[in-house]
Amino acid sequence: MDDLLPYYESELTLLKRHAREFAEQYPKIANRLLMAGETVEDPHVERLIQAFALLAARVHKKLEDDYPEFTAALFEVLYPQYLRPFPACSIARFGAATAGQVTATVCMLRGTMLNSRPIKGVPVKFRTAYDVHLSPISLNHVAFKPYLSPPAGTSLPPRSNASLTFTLTGDSDQAGLESLDLDRLRVFIDAEPSLVSLLREVIFQLSVGAAIEVGLGPWKMLPGKVCQPVGFSADEALLGDDARSHAAYRLLIEYLTFPEKFNFFDIDLAALRRWIPPRTRSLKLHLLLDTASQPDTFERLMEQVNASHFQLFCTPVVNLFELRGEPIRVDHRKVQYPVVPDARRASAFEVYAIDSVDQVRESAAGVEIHPFQPFYSLKHSRSQSKGRYWHLSRDERVANRSPGHEYEIMVVDEYFDPSVEQEETLSIQLRCTNRDLPSQMPVGLAEGDLFMEGGSSTRTIQLLRKPTATYRFSHTGDGSWRLISALSLNHLSLVEQGGDALREILALYNLPGNSQNRRLIEGIEQVSTRGVTTRMAGNPFPTFVKGVEVRISVSPGNFVGTGVWLFAQIMSRFLGLYVHLNNFVQVVVVNAATGEVLHTCEPCSGDITLL
Repeated sequence: MDDLLPYYESELTLLKRHAREFAEQYPKIANRLLMAGETVEDPHVERLIQAFALLAARVHKKLEDDYPEFTAALFEVLYPQYLRPFPACSIARFGAATAGQVTATVCMLRGTMLNSRPIKGVPVKFRTAYDVHLSPISLNHVAFKPYLSPPAGTSLPPRSNASLTFTLTGDSDQAGLESLDLDRLRVFIDAEPSLVSLLREVIFQLSVGAAIEVGLGPWKMLPGKVCQPVGFSADEALLGDDARSHAAYRLLIEYLTFPEKFNFFDIDLAALRRWIPPRTRSLKLHLLLDTASQPDTFERLMEQVNASHFQLFCTPVVNLFELRGEPIRVDHRKVQYPVVPDARRASAFEVYAIDSVDQVRESAAGVEIHPFQPFYSLKHSRSQSKGRYWHLSRDERVANRSPGHEYEIMVVDEYFDPSVEQEETLSIQLRCTNRDLPSQMPVGLAEGDLFMEGGSSTRTIQLLRKPTATYRFSHTGDGSWRLISALSLNHLSLVEQGGDALREILALYNLPGNSQNRRLIEGIEQVSTRGVTTRMAGNPFPTFVKGVEVRISVSPGNFVGTGVWLFAQIMSRFLGLYVHLNNFVQVVVVNAATGEVLHTCEPCSGDITLL
């Protein structure tokens, strides 16, 4: 209601000014109404003026918001995530039940539900975003060496002059590392942001090769890239992809809202297994680095790196879960009905999305169930809906005054008129969050922060990060229209608008609004493109393909804590999703002050198929 108060005061002031002018022009009539200047002595007339000012204020605010019903309907069809909250996120680490108990790989699938201890009487529910493979393996030692001293007979790749070494040890007494039923070992970089960004660039940008050391013999060089980044594919999305939404925008939201999601990498154990002798209990994986161009502070920072900065069996978790909402009795005495996940603890839940709405009606033949479709959708041709649809709306004023009751549903026909039929009951399947409860959770408890539903074979599940706040897109003022303007990215020219267009797009997705994101966005100086041709792998033969090189000039100092490498990868995938099939985009990030190339991404082929 606070956002309505300025409009109310403005309308009331305007009415009082008009009342004074009316009293001056028509004193006899004003006297009968007990009006003198801006003072109204009749309390009934005063209340009438105030009521009218309130109604006018609501109309005024709606006009200021630029037709919110229209923009909300457009988002519901094209990009529904703009209308939904971005739930709280964190990083969870699974631990084995007891030492040596895990003798084989156990997979905790993506989507596994985890519960916290009750917060204000309500357990907070989290859902895992990645598969977690619990295996009898540990990462015992990690060390950086600014020099290389391999055994005799080892052939090193050119330009390698340092190494980052991981020591892997098997924890099973029955079998060695070569028999592990695990193709990829997922590792989470658990360090302060500046060190995380440095380690990402070391692993993915400075690495020129990898070698495996088992025993006292020469190192065995490994072909290809042993470490792969994690978090960019559709099956690694935090909230799950919606067919109506473009995956490009999902990456931007995740990058600016929860960048810790990208602090993972995979070690290719399948590539290592071919070089591991039988009954091997321990091995060393050397990432061979080219550090010739690094500053003097590089070695000092890398000397701090140890095994505690790398955690196994971790996954991002998000406060999102399914819940059956309270049944709604539609009696047609009103148009809209509240959608409440849990009437006993309404303020502890928030509706993220409605997955299904079913009409439940008892008849002589038994219980009849008829599914209703959303009104703003492409499902109007489905006969099962019987010409009945539902529409969900959110009232921000109710959300502030009575959390948990802000969503209301309306049953309409194909003309958006409320249906007039006999009484019925609606059964609603929801996806919900726990609103702001996750940010109140204690983190780091010795006995664990989360627990699996129904028990598990794990000892503890701890949160490595305090859950983030719940964020929402701004739809006040011109916020909705700015979001709509960003949807025209595939039509605007980044060249014509330079860095302004890219900065504007990133600013729209800066939901936390923190200084780190603002500094990153301000660090984008210029964007330019040019046509290029490159040789790309093909079947059965390689071929030459035309594409676009996008050169982004940045101020590197603005990317301290996040890193240029991750920014380049996000931009590469973001822009690649707008390139047509059989074309590619290649992102090159350069220092705006010196022109030095900071990172060149691999060519990213297009995802759009021409019809």
